[in-house]
Amino acid sequence: MKLTAKANTVCLLEILKEYSDCDNILKMKEIIEKMKYIYGLSVDRRTVYSSVAVLFEMGYDISIPEENGVGYYLDSRDFDSSEVRLLMDSVYSNPCISQVHSGQLIKKLQKLLPQAKRRMYSNLTVISSGRKTDNKEVFHNIDYLDEAINVKRKVEFTYLKYDFDKRLKPRRTEKYIVSPYAMAAANDRYYLLCKCDSHMSAVSQFRIDKIKDIEILDRPCVPCPKDFSPSKYSDQAIFMYGGEVGRAVIKCDNCMLDQVIDRFGTDIKIEKNNDNTFTLTVTGSLEGLGYWAKHYIDVCEVIEPQAMRDKVIWLIKNNKYNV
Repeated sequence: MKLTAKANTVCLLEILKEYSDCDNILKMKEIIEKMKYIYGLSVDRRTVYSSVAVLFEMGYDISIPEENGVGYYLDSRDFDSSEVRLLMDSVYSNPCISQVHSGQLIKKLQKLLPQAKRRMYSNLTVISSGRKTDNKEVFHNIDYLDEAINVKRKVEFTYLKYDFDKRLKPRRTEKYIVSPYAMAAANDRYYLLCKCDSHMSAVSQFRIDKIKDIEILDRPCVPCPKDFSPSKYSDQAIFMYGGEVGRAVIKCDNCMLDQVIDRFGTDIKIEKNNDNTFTLTVTGSLEGLGYWAKHYIDVCEVIEPQAMRDKVIWLIKNNKYNV
């Protein structure tokens, strides 16, 4: 379809978005040539002046020859190059986004920049691509779950696990039926927080990148517990372990202070000791806290609860190295 003069302003804006910034200023001659070559529109200087004036009225920040001494460029964008780079890095490193989908998202993000800047990031590669999920339904799942949470309906899905061929396979034959309450991001993953029909005693969590063939059912959700807080649950479910929530006291070497605050935040109790250690008191999933403490067994000692301490001692005595 041939464009008419009514499209002049929109086409000029697209040219400024695509080809201009403070390092790539378009002269009047270049703008007129691009309008003709790209859109088949024959414009003159007065047409460009008029379209720029309209863009000014619409709030676009355009630098003009009177300011820069050269020509025209779009002086501000929704995202600057450093912000786009940050978003691109997040997509590349997010294991919940498949490698194919990562490439598609990167192309969309690059369009937020002028062409000259896109080449700066064309050689980025996916780091640890083997950690990327094979499940291409992640964003589809998020949309469905968001809708189900809003309308308070149960969902049914197949839950996956990795087999020895390194492919995702159904965890069990029958599908899971759950009442979805919220979604949470933790540990570089997306989780569904819900109650299972087969296990109604506590809130459960499922990795959204391992959900497949999701369907919204015409069945109302089991009401969400009145005291349930997604943010509080995520904070207490250390490494997204469920189970009993309790208070743990852990003695840590001083070198662990940064890791402790990175992991648990500042809403914790820390007491400095006299022997280059400090005592951490934190509330969360006892199973998750135990896992964390075992990870740092050379610099952390579980003081209480006694059951967690006993379990760590048992693991030390019954390790795979037989020492």
